[in-house]
Amino acid sequence: MNSFIDYVTAHQFTAGVCIFVAILIIYFLFKRLIKLALFLILIIIVVTGYAYFKESDSMPKSIHGALQKAKEETRMVVEKGRGVYDSVMAIFEERRKPVTDYIDKITEQDKEAYKKKKPSPADEIR
Repeated sequence: MNSFIDYVTAHQFTAGVCIFVAILIIYFLFKRLIKLALFLILIIIVVTGYAYFKESDSMPKSIHGALQKAKEETRMVVEKGRGVYDSVMAIFEERRKPVTDYIDKITEQDKEAYKKKKPSPADEIR
């Protein structure tokens, strides 16, 4: 074992190759494990979905109640969100006109100032 360690420390290229091979082996092992985990999660989702659709009548009342409550609260949140969106858009439309008018005024002033300015040789485009 000592001779192997001495050989690897004496030849850095060999150490680099060993490290590279070890990283490749670890990568491919984890790649397979991740694929396996994703596959198992997919199977669990499919099985629970099938059980839900097949046996939905025998589900406990509390789960149905929880789903109903979640639907109602989601609807309420969406309605509140629409109200906020509408009020923000109203404020935006109200404030947009003066700002765009001001920007147009400034750009017109710049255009007029540029026309009045006598062009110098440095201003010419080559």
